[in-house]
Formats: sequence, structure tokens, C-alpha cells
Amino acid sequence: MLVIRLLRPVARAVDWTPLAAAGVLVVLLVSLIGTGSALDPEISLMLLRMAGVLLGTAAGFAVVDAMDASTAAAPAPRGLRHRIRCALGGLTAAAFWAVACAVAVARLPQGGTFPVPGAAVEAAACVAAGLLAASVAGRVHQGKAAALAGTGGLLGVVAVSLALRGPYRPWIYPDEDTWGVVHRGWLAALALLLLALDLTGRGPRRTR
Repeated sequence: MLVIRLLRPVARAVDWTPLAAAGVLVVLLVSLIGTGSALDPEISLMLLRMAGVLLGTAAGFAVVDAMDASTAAAPAPRGLRHRIRCALGGLTAAAFWAVACAVAVARLPQGGTFPVPGAAVEAAACVAAGLLAASVAGRVHQGKAAALAGTGGLLGVVAVSLALRGPYRPWIYPDEDTWGVVHRGWLAALALLLLALDLTGRGPRRTR
């Protein structure tokens, strides 16, 4: 199967340094902040939200494909390479986030609870948004410039969303009545981001 044959060469072509650095950083933050004491659930949620955004920006580097800049015949379709890169970057980011989440849950005070499903959907949407931003930037930019442009785009969207107010703002807390409704919105956003991510990988790269 072509996908299986491409996994190793595509994985070797990915620049793993930003994602590995971000992953280690988020795990260390959750592990070391307030060492020796229980971790407040609200602080845990804040840290894991930061982790989702940071991993999303780093995951964008996984979609940078040097072959996009070439006019020579590629050994595999651009769309297939794009999907493999997104899968590798997204799953690696998810693994780091899951480790950080496990550490945070283990450090909760006795009787403390953490909204793992809701926080996981938020993180998944952030990672998908990071991959999409870098993919869109990669249509017109080459190399790491695309990933950096994507990082700027994702951080801009996050900054705007943090400024929103009201009961249906994206970054609410579990004790608020609209938590369920807002996170159904996160799920819908995640589905749209994944669809857009797949569509972005199709067709030839644009050149300036």
C-alpha cells in the first residue's frame, strides 16, 4: 500500500525539532509548576489550553514540504504527502498533550475533577487550526516561512478569541452553564477545520 511505503520517507523528511521541543516543554510545565503540592483544576485547564495552542503552532512545521517548491515530478501526489504529514504532526501533538493531561489529572487535589473530553476537543481544534494555518501559508510560501506564517495566523486567531466576552465565548470554564453548548461548537469547528485541512492539501501549490 502506497501510504505504508511513504510513512518512513515522509517521517524522515519532517522537521521534528519544533514539535518535540514544544511537547517536552508542555509536559515539563504541567509537571513542575507548583511542585510538591496539588495542582488547582483551573490552573490545570489553563496550562492544558496553553499546551494545545503551543502544540498547534509547532505541529504546523510538520506540514512544510520541500518538494512543493519543485517543478519536477513527485514520487507521490501532493495531497497524499500532505495527509501523511498532517497525520504524523497531529498524532504526535496529541500524544504529547495526552501525557501532559495525564500528569495534570494525577496532580489534582483529592476530589478534584478535570473536564478531559472538553479540554481534549479544544486542544484537537487548536492543533488542527495550526496545521491548517501552516498549510494555507504553504500554498504561497516556501519552507519554514510557511510554518512561521501559520504560527502567526493561529496566534492571531487565539488572541482575538481570548478577547471575546459573554456566556458563549470559546474559553469558558466547566462550572458555567454554557459549557456543553460551547463545546458542541468546538466539535463542529474541529470537523470544519479537518475538512478544510484536507481540501487545502489538494491541487498544485500556488507560485508567486
